[in-house]
Amino acid sequence: MSSGTQASMPTILPASAQVSERSSPLPLHQLETTASKDDFHKSPDRVPWLNYRPEFFENLATILFRSARRHIAVTGMPGVGKTSALRAFSSLLQSQEWAFLKDHVCLELDARNIGPEDTRAVLEMTISSIPANTPCLLFVEGLSPLMKRLQGATNAPLFRALLGRRNVSVIAMMSPWEYADTISSDAAMRSLFSRVEFPEPHDSVLQEILKLHAQQLCQKFELDLGPELIDRCHHLSSIYLLSEFEPTKSIRLLTEAYELVAYRRNERQAAQQTVELEDLIAVLADKTGIPAETLAGTRTHGDFEETLSAVVTGQETAIRQVAAELRLIKAGLTSPNKPASVLLFAGLTGVGKTELAKRIAEIYSSSRRPQIYSMGNFTEPHSISGIIGVPPGYVGHEQGGRLINELNSDPYSVFLLDEAEKCHPNVWKPFLNLFDEGWIVDQRGVKAYADRAIFILTSNAGDRQITQLTANSTPEDTIAEAVRQALGKVRHERSTQPIFPPQFLARIQRIVVFRPLSEEAFIGIAEAACQRLQESWARKLEIRLTLSPRIPHQLGVWAHEKSTSSHHQEGGRLVQKLVNQVLLDALETQLLSRKSQWQGIHSFQVSWKDWPDEKPESVESLKALIQVSHE
Repeated sequence: MSSGTQASMPTILPASAQVSERSSPLPLHQLETTASKDDFHKSPDRVPWLNYRPEFFENLATILFRSARRHIAVTGMPGVGKTSALRAFSSLLQSQEWAFLKDHVCLELDARNIGPEDTRAVLEMTISSIPANTPCLLFVEGLSPLMKRLQGATNAPLFRALLGRRNVSVIAMMSPWEYADTISSDAAMRSLFSRVEFPEPHDSVLQEILKLHAQQLCQKFELDLGPELIDRCHHLSSIYLLSEFEPTKSIRLLTEAYELVAYRRNERQAAQQTVELEDLIAVLADKTGIPAETLAGTRTHGDFEETLSAVVTGQETAIRQVAAELRLIKAGLTSPNKPASVLLFAGLTGVGKTELAKRIAEIYSSSRRPQIYSMGNFTEPHSISGIIGVPPGYVGHEQGGRLINELNSDPYSVFLLDEAEKCHPNVWKPFLNLFDEGWIVDQRGVKAYADRAIFILTSNAGDRQITQLTANSTPEDTIAEAVRQALGKVRHERSTQPIFPPQFLARIQRIVVFRPLSEEAFIGIAEAACQRLQESWARKLEIRLTLSPRIPHQLGVWAHEKSTSSHHQEGGRLVQKLVNQVLLDALETQLLSRKSQWQGIHSFQVSWKDWPDEKPESVESLKALIQVSHE
């Protein structure tokens, strides 16, 4: 960092002076300490945290009054309001609430975006900028990256020198895993800090916070709020934004709905004066990629089953089990210091395992997509390098491990470990600790935490047992246990080692059994495929297709019969193939052959010709029965 940057650092002012503006790239500036307690409660532009968390503020003051362990680590998940609460705390210091803090200067250091090559310079400049004889409170965001230097070096000794100054008290805002890395693992740091947890607000408190923000948004945009919209906002965000935390996620959702309506009114001359539920749903659909129709159908007090059922047909029991697991994650009732969930989806091919994993990612992951690992690509012992990186001295070592990089990029990732029974047994060894302790280290020594990630393994092992036991109406728990036993017997084709040793299977939290698809399920899949075809033609070709209900029904029945006769080798995938090879081919052939005759016509009816007494045996015979006419 240049000397010019240091020279332009803002001057530290007395607590009673005006708040200085940031005038340099150095992320250190003074916080406001001029608000009285009464002004704070009346202020319309900040959340009155003192009303909701009085014990939190009192706890901070108590710790700061100490002579030892007077530095504070405020831990909480991103978005729970740590920063705004601490800024509120700083604004109260001029009141008579805590007389011993009245003359303290409050400084904020935001180190979240500082690279390891600059951390030491920033820390040295910060230390030199703090007055030696003025009592100061230093609020730090990004303490964990601030401690890190290039090549694994640390700034902890220099930072501990700052902590040793009697006129300085540090309040660090951090996540629980940052606390574990930076303070809990360092005995010297641990002896200097007191930890204060800042959890998500309870529902009653969240309602008040959202009402306050809604009032501010109404005044700002001059728009009214639809009935019960605050309740719906909280309900929808709690289901579909699991990777974010309250109150921030509901506040952002509500704010973006207001901005959407304001844009339509101001830029598109819309007459709308009220933010309605459909506006909230439109914003959420854009954020998650889940169709608005699916979001609109969610019950007021519903949960995940309806959303999951929208993409997977005929697997009610599996969906019910996955929904139960998501409810536990949502409520924070899963095991601490372990992955949010480790599931194994077992069943025949084409029964919806991958589709369900994709929908879970849409609901849960920040990226809204699963991180897919085809385990059939890891058949050799050394192929583990594709997960945790290559050893030092090999090309690509500095890139690290894919799994570690993806966890650090999106802690709420959904990992789909597809065809889990096909990899080499050695590949699962790093996962033993990952599934048990919730962390993993790559070949560079970089650690990643998986305590918020979901891991989904898929396997066809045990498919025969599933088919036989399902036909005998065997209870779900018995089938799951039979699958577990079948997995334990799977051997690597070259080394004859068991792919899944007992200690690995013990770490799988739930085996979800996907049963063979019934005829009704095949018909449902055909109906969904035909609907997608209609929507695609309407959107891309501006052609409206009206399909006879018998079209998807007969395609589903025919697909079920073929799937059964082939021992379910394709499952539901056979339906989409039929739609493409029968319906789509017939449409294109007949419309192209009569292009001149039907020019300018944009609406067609599709039905079967007279169904023959003998069932068609081939795709070509089915296609010959498709009849297209214009409306």
